[in-house]
Amino acid sequence: MEKYFKHRSISFNGFHLFIFKLNIYLFTLLFVYSPNFYSQSFTAEQIYKKVSDAVVVIYAYDYNDELSKQGSGVVINDKGYVVTNYHVLSGFDRLEILHNKEIIPYVDIIGIDVEKDILILKIEAKKFPAVKIGDSKKLNIGQRVYAIGSPLGFENTISEGIISGLRSYEEFGKNFIQITASISPGSSGGAVVNDKGELIGISTLTVKEGQNLNFAIPIDAVLDVEISSYSKNDAYKDFEWFSKGYDAYEKGNYPEAIKYYTSFIEEYPNNSEAYNNRGNAKDDLEDHRGAIQDYSKAIEIDPDDPIYYYNRGIAKYNLEDYREAIKDCDKAIEIDSNYAAAYNNRGDAKYNLEDYRGAIPDYSKAIEINPNDATTYYGRGIAKLRSGDSNGAIQDCDKAIEINPNDATAYVKRGTVKFILTKLKEAIQDCNKAIELNPYDYSAYLLRGMVKDFLGDKYGACSDWSKAGELGEDTAYDLIRDICN
Repeated sequence: MEKYFKHRSISFNGFHLFIFKLNIYLFTLLFVYSPNFYSQSFTAEQIYKKVSDAVVVIYAYDYNDELSKQGSGVVINDKGYVVTNYHVLSGFDRLEILHNKEIIPYVDIIGIDVEKDILILKIEAKKFPAVKIGDSKKLNIGQRVYAIGSPLGFENTISEGIISGLRSYEEFGKNFIQITASISPGSSGGAVVNDKGELIGISTLTVKEGQNLNFAIPIDAVLDVEISSYSKNDAYKDFEWFSKGYDAYEKGNYPEAIKYYTSFIEEYPNNSEAYNNRGNAKDDLEDHRGAIQDYSKAIEIDPDDPIYYYNRGIAKYNLEDYREAIKDCDKAIEIDSNYAAAYNNRGDAKYNLEDYRGAIPDYSKAIEINPNDATTYYGRGIAKLRSGDSNGAIQDCDKAIEINPNDATAYVKRGTVKFILTKLKEAIQDCNKAIELNPYDYSAYLLRGMVKDFLGDKYGACSDWSKAGELGEDTAYDLIRDICN
């Protein structure tokens, strides 16, 4: 050992030389080879030059071969994959790709996800440059972005903005990037890039009623689309059944949605999303057992999707099978530990099993993941009340109202807690506020009637219950029959 140390020793002058070389090495390691060293930002002009050649115009032709719609697309790799929105094709017969006024034939339709509104076409490989792919998991609200598309036929127009929100809809398995960069008709499917010129999403929709409410599909969702061949025998047209089912469901026409999804399933019996969506329609029609069968089939096809377990858990919850609902929530959380809705619904199931203390940690976890969900605060507040924590119950209801001060339901919930705590005047104040916000909320009239009855105001109670009955609350008539007559 002594020999070893002697061999490794360094003279004083040698030591300084060693330190000097070490610093040079560290500088090289930390700066020259650092991935962030070259990750500079580009100007809008540089972004346009870098990206625009990968953006194309897409024309949609109807069954009379007349031009009916226009969108945008972007080349995402050197294999010639062009991504756009599915709705550019939906309802039409064929597409045509235009690049710098040249028609570019596509070989195949190779990727379809109707729900996420994604369509992938295949053109000749390396026909023109692809855009560099970014990472939509590393986005931050406030960061600068650019949208390049062809709005209203103005080919390759660039607009600048910021990311104004990152929206997640767990129950539908959807994520959106909310941006202030302008999107207009014809922009759909165009490129949304960061300030390094990396593709982070594709433009998908704008909310006309709002100002600068524009949305993009994250690039990660595009990369998850299964690649296959759909042009042979016009197989892509079968997806119109799926699209029609989706549209019918969105409009609340659940029987029509079931019909369309069934037609699609006959052609694609191994499509888990179709079973899941048909299950949603059945569940909304209160055919909970039929819904469970569809969710179970979706799980059989794709056992790694937490949404299917979550939805089956909801159907079981609706059948008041709370223990089985908890098992499905457990599985959804096992797959996705940040599934806020699954924690919330597991809390609801535990609450209904009178496991109030067990429900509170689930609500708390859901709040930790999604701190702006007022309904979760309601649930935790009532669970705290049942567990004897009345102050905590009020605090949670106050927080729910703070998040959404114009939600009549929030005031009814807090009024319920205050009624249980015999804070009767405050309970009436909350009911009054709820009715002010929503004069058609029968639950507010029902609760206010109960409070008035407790205070000995029989006439006022009966009047409120009568109003609740007019608005569709049948239990109000039971109260009128038992107390008012």
